[in-house]
Order: sequence, then structure tokens, then C-alpha cells
Amino acid sequence: MEGLLQMPGWVLLWFYATAVICTWDASFIVFRPHSLPGGKLAYIWYLYKYYVTVDQRYPDLKDDFVFAQSLLNYAEVVLNIIAIIMHYRKSRHTVPLAFTVTVMTFWKTVLYFLMYVVSDTYRKNNTVMEHIFLFVIPNGFWVAVPFFIMIKLWKFILPVVGAASNGVSSTRKRKTKAS
Repeated sequence: MEGLLQMPGWVLLWFYATAVICTWDASFIVFRPHSLPGGKLAYIWYLYKYYVTVDQRYPDLKDDFVFAQSLLNYAEVVLNIIAIIMHYRKSRHTVPLAFTVTVMTFWKTVLYFLMYVVSDTYRKNNTVMEHIFLFVIPNGFWVAVPFFIMIKLWKFILPVVGAASNGVSSTRKRKTKAS
């Protein structure tokens, strides 16, 4: 039973990595215009000088959607940290929380991806190579990994079929004897 209370090692590693990456990404948005290329904090987000040319929501200071999505990143980070702490404390709530925050990550990324795909407002003048290598692949990774984590954790959330049916039948027998 104890193993069921903990996340697999690769999932735990993902939670550590996403806590750092999501904090870094959300902070880029929150600290604009200082985080943008040419800003006094741009060196912290050096590689973003390439990304902002492809995902043009990032440099747009008036885009409320990307700001709101970044606030969700901070909420995700807090939940990731709580799940990590619960993992080490062997809490019975670790896996349900980890599953929940993974679903949040998955759907937040799917929504962001779809907003990019259905509207050409924020992707004008991108080459196919820029589109694929700077947007589709990195964001696809943030859809695929949470999807696999959801599959992995799902089996820890559902009860074992044999144990569940034994519990039901023994409960029925007790009711029958008590009647």
C-alpha cells in the first residue's frame, strides 16, 4: 500500500522540473517589459528572444490571456510543490493531487496551443521551421508528458478490482447477517 502513496520517480522529477520551468516562464510575462529583449532583465530569459518572435503573445503587453495563463502557471507551481511535499510525507492524498495538477497542466497547455492555432493574430510571419521547432515541439512536449503521467497515475487512483469486489461482497454478507 505504501508504494501507492508515492509518485513514480520520473513523475516526481517532472514535478520538480515543471516547478522551476513554470516559475521561470510565468515570471517572464509578469516582469515584462523588463524581461523582453533589450530590457534590463532580458539576460535571465536570453532564449526568449527567439520564442517571442514566434509566439507573439509573449511580447504583447496588452494580451490579458497570456498574463492570466501565467498566473495559472504560478498556481500550478504551488500545487506541484505541495504534491512533492506530500510525496515525501507519504500522504494518501499525493496521487490524487498529482493527477489533478497534471490534468490542469495538460488542459492549460492544450488551450494555449489551440489559441495559437486558431488565430493567426499572434503568429504572423513565422516560417514553418520556426513554427514547428519553436512552438509545436516544445508545447507538444507539455501536452504529451502530462498525458502519459495521467495514464500512469490513473491506475493508482482506481481501486484494485478484486479488492473492491471483495469489500462489496463482505459488506453485503454483513448486512444479510444483521437483518
